Amino acid sequence: MAPPNIAPLENILQNSIENLMVAEQQLRDKGDEYRAEENFDLEKFWKNIKVISQKLSFECSKICICFSQHPVPSASETSSLMTSLEQTVLALVSACYGLPPACGRCLRANIQYGILRAIQSTRQLLKIIKDEGGEAMAARYRQSTGIVWQGCDKLEKCPCNNKATVLMELRGQNALVSDAFDEIAEALKGDGSGWNSLGDEEEEMDDEEDEKWSNEDKDLIGPSVNLIKAAKILYKRVIDAVEKNGSSDTHQAIKELDQLHDDCKMVSKTIDTLILELYPPLNIVNMEEQSHHLASLLKTAMKTCAQTHIATEAEQPQLEFITKAIDHNLDRMKEKLSQR
Repeated sequence: MAPPNIAPLENILQNSIENLMVAEQQLRDKGDEYRAEENFDLEKFWKNIKVISQKLSFECSKICICFSQHPVPSASETSSLMTSLEQTVLALVSACYGLPPACGRCLRANIQYGILRAIQSTRQLLKIIKDEGGEAMAARYRQSTGIVWQGCDKLEKCPCNNKATVLMELRGQNALVSDAFDEIAEALKGDGSGWNSLGDEEEEMDDEEDEKWSNEDKDLIGPSVNLIKAAKILYKRVIDAVEKNGSSDTHQAIKELDQLHDDCKMVSKTIDTLILELYPPLNIVNMEEQSHHLASLLKTAMKTCAQTHIATEAEQPQLEFITKAIDHNLDRMKEKLSQR
């Protein structure tokens, strides 16, 4: 129960929280919608986003200050604060709808995510004020306001075009793939036991009962691990090519980068699944199925890359090398499985 001086304001705050939830849900449900504007200017769009996000930071700071001191705002003052805040959030959502799909799916999705994050942190600030209230909570208000500031700052610093956004996403995927490869490579130095241990005392006592790789198991998963290594190499080549040759100057180039992002993302997701299948107890059927699936996705990503504007003659030999590595490891897997 909130303190008496806050309680009369609960309904006003709750209404604003619910209105922000509606705006958030609308952006989730209708994020693909676009409000056509003549002579769209991407630079002007970003200036508008920056102004609105700074205003959101200001509105949240004002609310924080007002509710951190005595007396807290009256009902009419709170209503005024909430109206200004909600208008700012709606302006941010409206700005998102003004970004044409032709600017790139990845760019639109990233901006939408940034706006959703800013709305969520704003809503959390209001919730803390409503539920906890009182001058004693000033530190909590400041902390929550700081999270809003961070969200708005990240929104202002979002990649400014589709090429930059795709590069950011690819680097994130590459980091996950590299971590997965390093993890399994390190595990292969041992017997794979305890890989899913939570680290508590009971788990440690049960270590002796953990499943382990046999030497034959470790030999069998070698080709699958090498497929993950091939993915690492592919990501490096693709990222380098996008950095050097990628463009956001034409609709076709933007579409190609979006498709490349989507195909590479499937590779990263499949590696997450494959890694789990490689640990003991080894399920050979699942390992083989996921390895072939990964190989297929790698080839799809390479084909997409080869057909885009980022692949010059210099990249073709590298893509052919990765293709041969994939085929070689699938052949090795088939051979090892046939010898069981």
